[in-house]
Amino acid sequence: MKRRLSLSLKLTLIVVLVSALIILTLTYINIRGQSSFFESNYSEKGVALKQVLDATLTFYGGLHNASVTQGYLMNISHNNPELLKININMPVGGEMMVFASSDLSEIGTMTGEYHEMSYEDDSIVYIPYHNETTHLITVIAPVNVSGEVVGTYELVFSMDRAYSVFDVQMRTLIALSVVSLFLLVFSFLFLIRRAIVTPLLKIRDAARVIGEGNLDNTIAITTKDELGDLAAAFNNMAQDLKSSREKIEEYNKMLENLLDQKDEFISQLGHDLKNPLTPLVGLIPVIQEQEKDPQIKEHLRIIMNNVEYMRDLVLKTLQLARLRSPATKFDFQPLNLSEQLVGILETQQLFLSENNMVVENKVDPSINVEADHLRLVELFNNLITNATKYTAKGGGTITINAIQEDGFVKVSLKDTGIGMNEEQLSRIFDEFYKADLSRHEMDSSGLGLSIAKRIVERHGGKIWADSEGLGKGSTFYFTLKVSQKIIKKDMDMVQEGVW
Repeated sequence: MKRRLSLSLKLTLIVVLVSALIILTLTYINIRGQSSFFESNYSEKGVALKQVLDATLTFYGGLHNASVTQGYLMNISHNNPELLKININMPVGGEMMVFASSDLSEIGTMTGEYHEMSYEDDSIVYIPYHNETTHLITVIAPVNVSGEVVGTYELVFSMDRAYSVFDVQMRTLIALSVVSLFLLVFSFLFLIRRAIVTPLLKIRDAARVIGEGNLDNTIAITTKDELGDLAAAFNNMAQDLKSSREKIEEYNKMLENLLDQKDEFISQLGHDLKNPLTPLVGLIPVIQEQEKDPQIKEHLRIIMNNVEYMRDLVLKTLQLARLRSPATKFDFQPLNLSEQLVGILETQQLFLSENNMVVENKVDPSINVEADHLRLVELFNNLITNATKYTAKGGGTITINAIQEDGFVKVSLKDTGIGMNEEQLSRIFDEFYKADLSRHEMDSSGLGLSIAKRIVERHGGKIWADSEGLGKGSTFYFTLKVSQKIIKKDMDMVQEGVW
């Protein structure tokens, strides 16, 4: 899992890195500048000393008197270079040799390539040398006697004293830089915390509170910047949401009242319609049986079909209203789904045979659900009846299956009927909606699936349908809560093959 860095920490890291980079860069530039300054200073001192030596040698008649030249070098070296040598090109062999030196042991030894270069090009060569404890610079310059280059000077200057002072200064500078860095970081953090992080935390906490439904919460940020504008936008949004919620609650109350009035009206109308239909259902068959005239008998049959359709419509409308009413109680209990389905199919056997339908029960006998027995029977009856009605007269197959997932049992009923398009699928559970308008009005009331939907919702589940298209059948799905209780008796009966 990725570590989550706070905004303060991210900004701190950025400030530290940038500040350290700046300090290191300035320190490096300062060191380079100081080194260049020291080397330039001693180089100029070497050139000035070369000019003095040139003038002195010319005054004393050149290099003809070695002892005088050596004595002069020894005298100068006490207060000037660490090492002072005069190298001349020997007439025999053409080698550059040490003619005079403040280090007597080197007189008569050969010199290096830089002396040759300085001698031939009449140029000055600077050779700096640095290690942890020593800082030197060697100046090699041509020897000019009476306008003629006869050799080279080798002047070695020690810069240790200057660098010792410089090291103290650098340590002080680094210490001050570190202190300044910490002061800068903490000051910057304080300003960022106060100006950016704290307002953002307030906005975050307020957003959480608003997300939990407390729309009275406001963000107390009044700064004249983008964060202040954001806080004002949040406050305005909360007020707009509060106004919208109040309006929605008002509309919901109005809708609830209308639905209650509708259900009350339907219930009263259903009772008023059911009362006169009841004697008709009982009397018409008697009159039809006594009637001898075939034409009148046929008229009575048509009347009876309409009366039965009206009674079915009234009963289902009353049932739909009762299912919505909170006064209608459900008796939830653990039920074995396979056992319940076997019993339902037994009662539906005659209806299924008449319509040439085959039902395949593939429900695992170990699946138990928490449901109302009577409502569960009604739910399956409505779905099976619906699948049968919308299957061709030649017959078809209904496959029932179920799987457990996330504390629910998902039940599926797949048929081989007429199928549905997208528009039909979106409205199939609407009240009084009929997927096939070409069917006779007496075949369906358009309430069976609406009743099934309300039964499933009262069980805390959901219901939906799917189809690959017209003529390709449909599949209805619904979910019920898994029962946590084990129905041992029913499971033993299922294992014995009773169901």
